[in-house]
This record gives sequence, C-alpha cells and structure tokens, in this order.
Amino acid sequence: MKFIRAFEASHSATTKLAPAEARILHTLEQDWRTITAQPSAVTRFDPALLDAALPHAFMLERTAPGALRTRVAGQRLHEMLQMDPRGMPFTAFFSDASRDTALRLAETAFTGPAVVGIPLTVHRSLGRRPLRAEALLLPLRDSKGALSRVMGALVVSGNTGTRGIRFDLASDQSVRCDVMDTPYPDRRARLGKVTPSERVEKPNLRLVVNNG
Repeated sequence: MKFIRAFEASHSATTKLAPAEARILHTLEQDWRTITAQPSAVTRFDPALLDAALPHAFMLERTAPGALRTRVAGQRLHEMLQMDPRGMPFTAFFSDASRDTALRLAETAFTGPAVVGIPLTVHRSLGRRPLRAEALLLPLRDSKGALSRVMGALVVSGNTGTRGIRFDLASDQSVRCDVMDTPYPDRRARLGKVTPSERVEKPNLRLVVNNG
C-alpha cells in the first residue's frame, strides 16, 4: 500500500471518463460483485449492458509475483493494440515509460486484495489533446482458491484511430485502490464447484473475434 500512497501523492483529483466508458467499467464491476458476493448498491442490472462491455474486457493470470499474462481479451482491445494480446504480458498495453509502474499498481489487486482503477492517457499527434482512458482490475480466485486471476476492462474516451496505441499513466488523476477489509469470499461451493474465473471465461468465443 505504500507504493499506492506514494503514487497518489503526486497525482491530483480524478477526472471522470465519458459516461459511456464509465458505464462499461461500472457494469463489469457489478458483474464481478455478483460472482464474488461483494456488497453492491445495485441488486440487478441489464444483461445487455454486460454484452456491450465484453469487447473491452480481459482476463489476466498471475503466474508469479510481478508476472501477469493476458488469457482472454475482447475484440476492442485487439483493435486498440492492432495485435492479439492473448498470451502477452499485461505490460504490452503500456508505453515503455509506464510499464513498470503499471505492473506495480496491478500487483496491488492481488496483494491487497483490492479493486484497482488505473487512470490512463493516450498521447496523440502535436496539437491534439490526449485521450482519457482507464483500466479496472478485479481480483478472482482460481480452482485452488488462490488469488491468481484478474477480471477487468480497459476503456478509452474518444476515437483511437486505426493505428496501434499504447497507454501512459495519467499525471493529473489519482489511482483507485479499494482494499477489501474482510477475507475475500469464495462462492465455489454455492456455484456447484464452478470457480469464479471459469464462470467469467465462458463467454470466450464472444470476447475474442479474429477477423484476420
């Protein structure tokens, strides 16, 4: 948590995303709260909203401390990077200058455990304002009960064009880090021995579309 506090100390108040992108992150988080039995102010939400959010979603696997691999990636993420991020490290989404810090922030989702929101920007050509973006990380247990997965989403407010982009950490926004005060719940018994991560990965064919 010291790293999060130090990072926040150099950043000012959070700037909100455009409503459509903020709704995508909210929808994914509500679905995660349903899977993990986390408290939520919303008891029901429209499944159609979740379908619309899936192209922005991803699943990460922590293979070792500081090593995160992308297992599932939505079509919108393919388009933004102009490549298939599956099997690649989480840092592939970021510029060289932001990779180490982004990885350390992402580690907090496991070590907290915590819900982590990382404010981002996309730099564009001279004279054009950077685009606002955000990554949301939501921890999950694997089949052995270990916190080794992250369900999340990455959204951008604005047109990213047709060239591959990489993300930088926003210098004028603060990181969200909601540490869970109680032991992380495990609903596997109530889900008929289906783990939360397996339940999330079922829409794999809907998430990933390869038109190449």
